[in-house]
Amino acid sequence: MSNENGRTPPGDPWNITLTYRHQHYWWFSADDAPETWHVSADIDDGSGPHSGSHVGDMDITLVDAYQTRDPFALLDGQDAELGHVAGTLFDAGDGRLDPDLDEQLEPAGSQILILHSVRLAPEWRGFGLGALLAGTAITKLSSGARAAVCYPAPLNEETDARPDSQGEAEWDKAVNALRQVWTTLGFEHFRDGVHVLDLRAC
Repeated sequence: MSNENGRTPPGDPWNITLTYRHQHYWWFSADDAPETWHVSADIDDGSGPHSGSHVGDMDITLVDAYQTRDPFALLDGQDAELGHVAGTLFDAGDGRLDPDLDEQLEPAGSQILILHSVRLAPEWRGFGLGALLAGTAITKLSSGARAAVCYPAPLNEETDARPDSQGEAEWDKAVNALRQVWTTLGFEHFRDGVHVLDLRAC
């Protein structure tokens, strides 16, 4: 973990705990909705429920490429980012995994893990924690997964939208920085900004 401009983290990173939460109806099937996990990173100071420091949040989506009839339609109906990822990974006609990606990946596993978002609290940014926590969460949830996928793009905290042309240079700079971060976890660019980590080749 690195320090930025001589800053130190507001708490001991070794005391960070990750809490995983997934909610679904009892009759849930692979065709109803993707399996979405919210992961909360916190430091508990021991003084009671919800006490201590909130470090950040991650959202991870899992979709079974074989049990789901149409993974593209399932993901495309969630939000714009998942729709973009779905259009890159799956055929919009038959829902099958892109043949180039299918050939590139090791054959074991049926799920695709999508690292949807990673948000750190402002005071925890700049220490390299995002990649470390994301890597831990991916490892925890990757049983049965064939690949992990991410779409590195900065989050506009007000609109979650890409800036206009005036902010294009800063946007591109931020995207390149994020790509370098995910490269440290082994992600490689596949197509249209979508990066893939072959979990079975790790």
